[in-house]
Amino acid sequence: MSELASSPWSTGKKLLAVVAAAGVAALTVTPSSATAQESDQQNRIKISITQVTPEPVTSTQPDTVQVTGTLANVGDRRVSNAQIRLERGDRLDENGLRTALSKPQTGVKFSEFQPAAPSLAPGQQVNFTIAVTLHAVSNNSLEVDQPGVYPLMVNVNGVPDFGGTAKIGEATTLLPVLSVPGGGEQQKPQTPAKTTVLWPLADRPHLVTADTAGNAVLADDDLADSLAPTGRLTNLLAAYEQAPPGLTQAICLAIDPDLVATLQSMSAGYRVQTPAGLVAGKGQSYAHAWLDRLKGDVPGRCVFALPGADADLNALARAGATSLVQYALVNNELKTALGVAPLSGMTWPIDGQLDPKTLAAFTDNSKKTLDTSLLSGAKVSSVLLSAATVPGTDPVQLGDKGPRVIRVDDLVTSALAAGPTAALSALQLHAGSSLPIVIAPPHVWTASPADAATLLNGVQTLADQLYLAPTALAALASGPTPTSKVAPGYGEQATELSPTAAGNVAQANTHAWDLYNSMDQEPASTVTPDQVMAPTFDALLRAGSGAWRGNDAAAALALAAPDAMLRDLQSQVGIMEPKSPITLASQDSPLLVTVYNRLQVRVKVGVKLQPLNGITAAPSYQWIPAGLPRDLQINANVARSGRFTVVVSLATTSGATELGSPARIDLTSTAFGTVNLIITGLAAFVLFALSGRRIYRRIAAARKRRTEPPAETDAEVTEPMHTPVPEKLTAGVPGDERSNDR
Repeated sequence: MSELASSPWSTGKKLLAVVAAAGVAALTVTPSSATAQESDQQNRIKISITQVTPEPVTSTQPDTVQVTGTLANVGDRRVSNAQIRLERGDRLDENGLRTALSKPQTGVKFSEFQPAAPSLAPGQQVNFTIAVTLHAVSNNSLEVDQPGVYPLMVNVNGVPDFGGTAKIGEATTLLPVLSVPGGGEQQKPQTPAKTTVLWPLADRPHLVTADTAGNAVLADDDLADSLAPTGRLTNLLAAYEQAPPGLTQAICLAIDPDLVATLQSMSAGYRVQTPAGLVAGKGQSYAHAWLDRLKGDVPGRCVFALPGADADLNALARAGATSLVQYALVNNELKTALGVAPLSGMTWPIDGQLDPKTLAAFTDNSKKTLDTSLLSGAKVSSVLLSAATVPGTDPVQLGDKGPRVIRVDDLVTSALAAGPTAALSALQLHAGSSLPIVIAPPHVWTASPADAATLLNGVQTLADQLYLAPTALAALASGPTPTSKVAPGYGEQATELSPTAAGNVAQANTHAWDLYNSMDQEPASTVTPDQVMAPTFDALLRAGSGAWRGNDAAAALALAAPDAMLRDLQSQVGIMEPKSPITLASQDSPLLVTVYNRLQVRVKVGVKLQPLNGITAAPSYQWIPAGLPRDLQINANVARSGRFTVVVSLATTSGATELGSPARIDLTSTAFGTVNLIITGLAAFVLFALSGRRIYRRIAAARKRRTEPPAETDAEVTEPMHTPVPEKLTAGVPGDERSNDR
């Protein structure tokens, strides 16, 4: 028996039996009764759910749930006989909802399969609509008999080429049920939760050069598509305009001031950078129309400013760009451009998180820098933060000096990423919350008209059913005085603006702020340092935008514009090199150099002479008025005479930022320097000493002769007198002492 069992013939019969059984099973499976094969086949069809009706479900509506969307073949094989059904999971609590948002759920009740598409080629897409009974008991019902939140799955089966029937696609959404026909309803809270909806209008930065005279330059023309009749920003604005009247005061527009500035520039005419050069932009009329609509929508409505260019405040603060963080909070642009006063002191950082260093930028430097005219609107009194980062109960304040915290509902925010139905489900679970509920989409939010309408209409339904109470954001910001003080929690984001990108922006900001601090308004001019420097700071905000998270190349490209602006400003102040040498007639003769200031404000500069042997000058600080070149006097000390070259440079008063280019100046000094005076003095002293010694010796010798008796001498021998012989006649005569030995 063992030999028979192990024989090739026996093994072959077993394999054939297994294959035959599998084949029979495959042939007898029908889509309505088969369970899908768990394989890589289930990812061949991408399911996009566009709408679930009704949202939320109430007993006053028909006993039917309908799901619409699209099926797209994203695989490499044709799929035949695609069929679709709905599946329902068990009722969820808050933890179950969080889990359902992150991974697929298991169905406990299934509808019947319905035909979706006879054939789908790779890359092909079709629309689908499926409707099933919600409450009644039947083969095509989800049998929902209690209110609550349920996971709702869309399952697609089909036959890929070279394969059998399999699950080829799956998508999960949520189904909020407030009440069911013939059944109960969710218990209403004694006090409906106060609810506010934030409606962000923002985009990534596009502006390179701002101008309202038709000379603006944009990095690309993508914003024109977003402003077109079916574009993203147009859809958001249209949904806001069509919001239910009951939410009029509960919706607050969160607008990026940089977006408004960009639209103003586009409205006047603009050009776009391309590899082939600058070309005319196509969005002038779109920008003009959209901005006009916004101006007409905001009177009497809630508006507040996002950080300028949606700057990544936390990354910039940790990089040391404190003044730029403060500048991002100035919201004067909205008041000027839209003619409406936004909520003062309100800000909303990306992700609703606040680093302690960012909080310090809000508070610790208030007396030092926030009182400057450039930052006069930067004080923060209320900040919208993720509830997960702020412990305690309302009302709460950050630290001793910090702003009031308005918590953003994290569950609703994370659910919103899965669509409006998921967000409404989260709202339903939090309807009995004692804390206000702030619905906060992403700053750059992509929502279809249907999704935006579904969210707002669903909030209105929950309000009509007394589960929510629409509340103005201003009311949340002006409640009771906070008695609880906490430190903000902060979790570093993997996609945050990188330290390299933020550090480069911070370095440029240091020089820009340094230059700003060296400026002052001319008495007879209306131009202020703020007006001169604001374009550079605006460009720095665009370079520090959260849009460049995870993209250092794009951040570096955005930084090129403010870098160029800053270099241009620095070049407007400098020294003109003289065409001929400058003569210094004395040791302390002033050195006169010609300086220029082409800016419209005066600038205080530090003048520095490069150290050189023989000439020194202590650093001096002088104001250079705007206008024509003029002479600047440098108090120098010359220690030697001669001709030499000195290098003179200008910088801001801190010395950290150079202005213009260093100038090389040829000098000619005819003055006796210190060394010459010392040498001359020493020589005079030696000469005086030698002369004194000689006089002393003569006097001593004379005294000696007077005291000594005369010596006795022999008869005087007189040498014969000779007539002097001229040198020329005796030269070379042997024996003569003047002979030339050459």
